[in-house]
Amino acid sequence: MWRILVLLTGNLGLYIVCFVIIVLFGGMMIKEIDWSWQGVLFFSICGLVIYLMTRDPKKIKERKKEKEARKELRKRLAIEKEQKRLRDMNHIRVVAAVIHDGRGHIFATQRGYGDQKGKWEFPGGKIEQGESREEALKREIREELAAEITIEQYLEEINWDYPDKRVTMYCFLCRLESGYTLKEHSAAKWIKRKDWYKLDWLLADRTLFLKTSLPI
Repeated sequence: MWRILVLLTGNLGLYIVCFVIIVLFGGMMIKEIDWSWQGVLFFSICGLVIYLMTRDPKKIKERKKEKEARKELRKRLAIEKEQKRLRDMNHIRVVAAVIHDGRGHIFATQRGYGDQKGKWEFPGGKIEQGESREEALKREIREELAAEITIEQYLEEINWDYPDKRVTMYCFLCRLESGYTLKEHSAAKWIKRKDWYKLDWLLADRTLFLKTSLPI
């Protein structure tokens, strides 16, 4: 009712109506007040009317928007907290081979499986229990490419958070010591170092180009 009154007459009309109510109701009751429940009721109604008179509809809307924003923020923080918990529970450590040919080209492989199918990446995989990073990398290259590599140097550690997991990737500069056969990937190609941006890389792998200057 108060909102309809404000819409029809504005705040001034609301103030006038409230004032009239106070005067009329107060005049009727002031003579018969017994200062018990009638007195409490009278002054409670007066307080309520004064409160309604002083409310600003714009501020009410602002407080409502702020309340909704706080609710949305708490919801987002709860989701992020749960995602962090899942990532902490599912922390994967992998190795990646940044294979080069000595002439400014990098070897890229395209995923042929999983939810990241079609993305490009450096070949490699998970470190098994008891393996060193170098041992894991050589094993993964044998499994994925049926090839042997020489590990030349350690490059960079990349940490990346996906919604359901955290990946720590240890990158090594390598060279192929034999031919290769794709065992798990759908495609592979040699690309120029400067053309890395032309492929749709996995996010963690792409970060390597931004974090370090590859010595090739």
